[in-house]
Amino acid sequence: MNVIFLDFDGVLNSDRYILTHRAQGIALDPLCMTLLADIVNAGRAKIVLTTSWRSHWSANPKRCDITGEEINAKFAEYGLEIYDKTPHLGYVREEEILAWLDDNPEVTNFVVLDDMFLEHRYLEGHFVRTSSLRGGLDEDDTKEAISILNRSF
Repeated sequence: MNVIFLDFDGVLNSDRYILTHRAQGIALDPLCMTLLADIVNAGRAKIVLTTSWRSHWSANPKRCDITGEEINAKFAEYGLEIYDKTPHLGYVREEEILAWLDDNPEVTNFVVLDDMFLEHRYLEGHFVRTSSLRGGLDEDDTKEAISILNRSF
């Protein structure tokens, strides 16, 4: 199984997008969402949330709060669904990703999409750093993520 570990802010949006569109709540740029759908489809991947927004989401839709319901609705607009989320381990994203991978040995490949710089040797070659200054996820990031998900080890 291929997995995309997904942050929202700085990946699926940018400060510019939020300000320009006076976005409130979950502000997801349609262009970034389309590019994410391209990655999911080309990489045959499932989405695992690493974003701090994940606290609103649950695999059981009845346990999502209003923001979690909004997340599901926005993802559904692009034919996407969220598979899971990483555990909360004190905001150390690398450790949360590694813990999730330890609990899910069926993962054969993964990519991490984040605007933060993540340092862990196990993530090397699996990390695409986006930029809020560039508008979040862009076409170059998308090509790199698809390449990572489709390479064989």
